[in-house]
Amino acid sequence: MKKLDYVTSQFLSEKESWEKKLASVEESWRLKCESMKGQSNGHVEDHLQKNLGEWTLKYEKLKEEHESFRDISDRMIEEKEREIAKLLNANKDLHHSLEAKAAVSKRDNQSPGYVKQDALSIELAEQQILLLARQQAQREEELSQSHRHILALQQEVEDLERENRLHDQQEAMLKAELRNMERSQKREGVDMTYLKNVILKLLETGEVGALLPVVAMLLQFSPDELNKCQHGVLSNVASLPATALSDGGSTPNSFFGRFTF
Repeated sequence: MKKLDYVTSQFLSEKESWEKKLASVEESWRLKCESMKGQSNGHVEDHLQKNLGEWTLKYEKLKEEHESFRDISDRMIEEKEREIAKLLNANKDLHHSLEAKAAVSKRDNQSPGYVKQDALSIELAEQQILLLARQQAQREEELSQSHRHILALQQEVEDLERENRLHDQQEAMLKAELRNMERSQKREGVDMTYLKNVILKLLETGEVGALLPVVAMLLQFSPDELNKCQHGVLSNVASLPATALSDGGSTPNSFFGRFTF
């Protein structure tokens, strides 16, 4: 602070000295000009007028330099004043901070219950954190149990579906076996004479399309067996030579005409 005050006072003193010098120079030149004007005549007056112009230019130049130096000095003084103001504000803030810290320290020393209250608050916060942690762990355990229960239920569903498919397969097998038994029982009551005549008619005429369903009914063919017979007849007819078909020796209704005994 003392150094800044010293620099400021020095700038101010220099400014005042320059102003005094400028004023003295102006006054001396004014007096000199007046004396020279009083003594001048004709030719001398022209010479003096020329000298006066030169000295006037020098005076203006010195005045400009002085103004420039004064502006620089003013700016430097303003900067120093701003720095001083900043330092003063910082010093004031520091004093306030120290006073606040001292007040807080004094209050803490005078009220030990405040410290106890802080410790109690911290302890309560820790207990609450522990309680929340236990609740979170319990929720995670419940979630894990629910997940395991869901997996067990999914496994049970898969087992039930597997058993259901097995039951369906067994049911289909039992139904097929039951139909076979029913067909066997029906075959036991077939009139063998009638069956013989139908087979003879089939062999004599070869009318497969008309007599094959009759034979299938008498012998209780299953639908699969009937389809196999029909498919075999059609495939054999399709494999006959074209000449045989054109001669009329074999048709779908006279399939057995191509056999030789």
